[in-house]
Amino acid sequence: MKKLLSILLLSISFSVSAQTLTVGAALPTLSLNDQHDQVVTTSQDLQMILFAGEKGTSELMTKVLEGLPPSTLKDKKAIYIADISGMPGFITKMVALPRMQKLPYQIALIRDAKDAEWLPKKPQHVTVIKVQQGKIAAIDYFIDANQINQLLK
Repeated sequence: MKKLLSILLLSISFSVSAQTLTVGAALPTLSLNDQHDQVVTTSQDLQMILFAGEKGTSELMTKVLEGLPPSTLKDKKAIYIADISGMPGFITKMVALPRMQKLPYQIALIRDAKDAEWLPKKPQHVTVIKVQQGKIAAIDYFIDANQINQLLK
C-alpha cells in the first residue's frame, strides 16, 4: 500500500512540474540532443524557439529552412526543436536521422513525448516562442511558410 501511494504521489508531482510555458515565465533550461547526437542547451542570448510538434510541421520547417542560408538559426539566435517521439525507432534510426544529418542546420530532437509537455502546441502549426532576457516574451503559432520565412529573414 505504501509503495502504491508513493508511486501515485510521484506521478502527480511529475504531471504538475511539466507545465506548459506561458508568457512572462522564465525559460526553463533545455538539454536535448540534435541529429548528430550533440547536446543543445539554451543560452543567455537565445531569442527564439521554433517548435514542430508533428510530422507536417517538421516538413514545413524543413521547407522554410532549406530556402534560407545555413547560418540563419545562429544569426537569429534561434533553435529549432522537432518532436520525433511518435516515430517508430527503426524509421528514426534507418531513415529520418540519416536524412537530418545531411541538413546544414541543427535540429534539437525530442525523442520522448514527456520531454515536449512543457512546449505549447497547436495542431498543424509551428510554435514560435520569442524570448527576451531569459523570459518568454510571446508565443505564436504559424501555419504558413511565408510567415515563418519573414520571422527568420
